[in-house]
Amino acid sequence: MQSSNRIALKEWAIVVHALSEGSQILLLRKGGIAEPNGEFRLAAREFFLYPTWEHQQVELLQPRCAVAFQGHSPPAAGDLSFEQYAVVTDVWPAPSLSRIQQLSGEFVWNEAFLEKRYAYKPHLPLAVLAVRVYRLPHALRVALLDRYAGCRSWVELEEALPTEGAKPVLDDSAFERRREALREHLVAGAVAYYA
Repeated sequence: MQSSNRIALKEWAIVVHALSEGSQILLLRKGGIAEPNGEFRLAAREFFLYPTWEHQQVELLQPRCAVAFQGHSPPAAGDLSFEQYAVVTDVWPAPSLSRIQQLSGEFVWNEAFLEKRYAYKPHLPLAVLAVRVYRLPHALRVALLDRYAGCRSWVELEEALPTEGAKPVLDDSAFERRREALREHLVAGAVAYYA
């Protein structure tokens, strides 16, 4: 793990919450991440998780996530707080919609979200990222700049922030069990983009 980093990935606050609890270890990404020649490219392998409330809707979550969703509210104006750091361990091409739906216990999104995600710009590849999430020893607060706003996945922060003291949300064996189960379900003969 890098000792400091200035890259952050914007993701729904409820997804960041699930990652920080260890109930989810995957992300679905399309667009916002560079796709030269139509191929998926990961802009950074390590990053801070930037919780966002843009586009987040309770109607696109599984019912079990509604309570956690209600408990999240946007930060005060001018304030941005990072509490988690993530390292991508694998990137796989997304399987068929029916196959990803079989993993519903592994993520917060419902079928309506998955259908929308698969239908959006279907010519662009959709990828599944396995991420190992670390909890920072204390929240890192920075100013919320105008240039961080909007529908972008990646944000370059004004300065690098430290990762020292970050502890994994899941221990090694628990994470590897979950990662291997995902690999077995998703890969099924396909070649990983990145491992």
